[in-house]
Amino acid sequence: MANTFQTNIKEHSGDMSKYSLFLGGLNVTRDSLIQYDPLRSGYGRIFMIRQPIFVTNGLGEDKMRNFKHILEYGNTSITGPGGSLQLDNSPMTGGYVGRQVEIPTVTKDNTNDLTIQVYEFAGSPVREVLQYWITGISDPLSGYSTYHRSSALDNVGLNSSLANETAEFIYVATDNTGYNVEYACMFANCWPTEVNLDHFNYTAGQHDVVQVNIQFNATRYISPQINDQAKKLIRKYNVLMDSLNFHSGYSIDNDEVEKGKPGTFYEGRDNDNRGQIANKDKDDTDVFVETYDETVFKTPNIGPVLNSILAKTEQSKDGTS
Repeated sequence: MANTFQTNIKEHSGDMSKYSLFLGGLNVTRDSLIQYDPLRSGYGRIFMIRQPIFVTNGLGEDKMRNFKHILEYGNTSITGPGGSLQLDNSPMTGGYVGRQVEIPTVTKDNTNDLTIQVYEFAGSPVREVLQYWITGISDPLSGYSTYHRSSALDNVGLNSSLANETAEFIYVATDNTGYNVEYACMFANCWPTEVNLDHFNYTAGQHDVVQVNIQFNATRYISPQINDQAKKLIRKYNVLMDSLNFHSGYSIDNDEVEKGKPGTFYEGRDNDNRGQIANKDKDDTDVFVETYDETVFKTPNIGPVLNSILAKTEQSKDGTS
């Protein structure tokens, strides 16, 4: 079968030609619904797969990791992935009456920006990164690309290049399971276009929770290989989906909330605990969420995290923790 833009992700497998769909009335019997399950939107996720090198060097990995985490897990809207493809045309005119027909010419992807809306937090971690990023690319006083080398020693030997100052993202839209990928695309050559400081204006009696729109210049790509990577990202960075598995972080044995553990919980990886939530040690920061994929399980940098989780699981079974 030939590749399509749904290759490697969810594809329709029913045979709708055997049913009248909506003609003559709405048929929603089980046999009919098997053939056409309506697509539901609103399940989008985004992953920053490459960071701007000079920003990470200058601010440090911790601040960039927080910024990346806010974009990936704290966004409230993402605009850009749904931009249209347009087939342009050119007229051909002929005959005594000058009749005109349109001839298709080139297809254009009109998507050239990506906007992610997030909440800002006390200490302005979002603005700090964006302002450092923009002013490092072009200093507002001199106009030069400085990468803030005067204070960032790691950037002293770094050449000014788009490769060192841009980020890349993969956006994934799933079905309502949060697991099956319906659509994916990659955004490359991403750099922020502005730092909005409007929320620092003052009006008496007005005290708003701050949301910011982060607009990136971007170039979009769609392909089966990107689909495949999007599917792997969803499986690797899975999230808690079943409230039956929610863990409060409280232990009556210690009569206190376990330190470092109340905020994030991870799916159990061993055969006896699949689907259950396991605590993650506060020192294990390699991966945000663990899943069951065996290829991920065998990845070297994830091994220590999994070993720690499984060890704690075994201890809790034996009553030794």
